[in-house]
Amino acid sequence: MLWPAAKMGDMIIGLDLHTVMIPPAPSPIPMLPHPYFGPVFLWSTPQFPKVNTLINNMPACTSGAMSLGVHIPQGLPVPPTMLNLGYWKRYLQNIPMSLMLVALTMLANLAIAGISSIFVKPDSEAGRFMKDVTGIDCSSWDGVWGSIKGAFSAYTQWTTWAQLLMPPIPYPGGQGSVAVGSPNVTVNGGSLAFVAPLMATSCSDLPVVPNAATVGFSNVMVGVSIAQMARGLAVSTAQAGVSAGVSAGVSRLNRNRDGDNDAGCPN
Repeated sequence: MLWPAAKMGDMIIGLDLHTVMIPPAPSPIPMLPHPYFGPVFLWSTPQFPKVNTLINNMPACTSGAMSLGVHIPQGLPVPPTMLNLGYWKRYLQNIPMSLMLVALTMLANLAIAGISSIFVKPDSEAGRFMKDVTGIDCSSWDGVWGSIKGAFSAYTQWTTWAQLLMPPIPYPGGQGSVAVGSPNVTVNGGSLAFVAPLMATSCSDLPVVPNAATVGFSNVMVGVSIAQMARGLAVSTAQAGVSAGVSAGVSRLNRNRDGDNDAGCPN
């Protein structure tokens, strides 16, 4: 199938789930759906802000390109973000927490990849799927070590630190990103994004990934089969599950230690 290639300025439209308070209700309403929309304009490719590939005179976008926008508010956040000290503490702790999450996620992926390699061959279809999910090449020790070095190499780039220094987005603001790109076409080392339903994600309390669509128009078409899209969805969902599990564990430990909660959409 042919899909229009995504470019800077295209929209991400999603349906987020957030816990909110609607006065005069005495208790929060969990997981109320909130429509989200916002244009893609940050981290368009792994070499952002370098622009060397244009689609209809706009920079091409790859998987991971970020959208900033707003939710359609349907109540007050729980707890309120701008007046909540936990919100600002979260911002100040963003870098060390992110580094901790990267290390813990890497350990989790190493464990998952190691266990899966016992039951499936690394060069089989199942083995390749697990490599895509975990980012770990279990075919050799050199492959494992190369995967580990590659995961941390991003922290030698200024764009990674710029993203970490961005404060969390307070409600009703939010963010989205392209979750799935073409397996066949790359731009600056990233998979070229395309306009299609369920190929993006937006900020949500429940990590339903992907839960959004990239919307736009271009006359540059990308060939992606239904099977490739389904595989991309499965990989993205599995990665989100690992990340959400690690993040939830770290957040629970932090809440137990400090006795408060954070709110707002993370970077």
